[in-house]
Amino acid sequence: MKTIKIQDLAFSDLRRGESTRFWIDALDLLTGPALLPAISISGIEPGPTLFVVAGVHGDEYEGMAAIRRVARQLDPARMKGHFVAIPLANPFAYEARARIAPLHIDGANLARVFPGDPNGTPSRILAHELLQLVLRNLGSNDIFFDFHSGSADVPFAQLIGFRDLSGPVAQLSEEAARHFGIEQIWRIPDSAGPFNAETARRGIVTLGTETTGRAGCDPDDVATYEKGLQNLLAYMGIALDWPRPKRNNHLALVTTDVYSPATGFFETERGLYDQVTAGDLLGRVVDLFGDELAEVRAPVSGPLWAARSMPPVRIGELLFYIATE
Repeated sequence: MKTIKIQDLAFSDLRRGESTRFWIDALDLLTGPALLPAISISGIEPGPTLFVVAGVHGDEYEGMAAIRRVARQLDPARMKGHFVAIPLANPFAYEARARIAPLHIDGANLARVFPGDPNGTPSRILAHELLQLVLRNLGSNDIFFDFHSGSADVPFAQLIGFRDLSGPVAQLSEEAARHFGIEQIWRIPDSAGPFNAETARRGIVTLGTETTGRAGCDPDDVATYEKGLQNLLAYMGIALDWPRPKRNNHLALVTTDVYSPATGFFETERGLYDQVTAGDLLGRVVDLFGDELAEVRAPVSGPLWAARSMPPVRIGELLFYIATE
């Protein structure tokens, strides 16, 4: 199997009518190159590109599985344009079975260090190279897709999201999200550091997801992601035989974060997808003897799109996302 330097990878060079697996040489370490698996399936006719990345966090497995499933279903003879995927973007964290790189690499969270630094630590170099790969290869008719999942601490609802920015790119991203097939549409607040935030801010039509996660690979979540990729490929006109998906007309909601006010043991009163009203008791933080340290109440009304399941908690750690208009 061939290896391509990330700086040399040009989607325009992918041969039409072919399905290819290869390795991307993303950066060099003292122990050798850091290699990323890549899959490209190119239609016999020109068209848009869907570029999909999973595994920016090393323990988010649903997107990896969905990419492999969909790649096996695509026929280059019945396609226009390109489907290009990196099922695993963070080999450091994946090998550690963790969200972040191990300390001997740099201990960094790849999803928080974009746009990266070509002269930085390995995670920051990797972030720089991945972002540049997107910027070199995607144009106004293309879509960048960033798969994510909840953590072992905080599972998420099934969400399809786009960055809450102004302008035509946000509008195009929202319209694509409305054809993915997940009911909950998330207007993701703009923030520095995530891959999909940096691409959206630079004018790339961008989508991102969340789902249960918990360092597992739930079959229902994988199936939802698989169907979503199928829908997106049909919506973009890449997969010619697949039916065009229905448009989701639900409101796109933003989220309010709820953080722990104390360090202790969190006793939750609410779960994922529960509808809460401002002022409702969400849970209590207690000490190891069971004495209450703090109450946690809902600051706004709406459904819970993330809900902490890991009881030990530190002050300032995420407990809930509450979705609102």
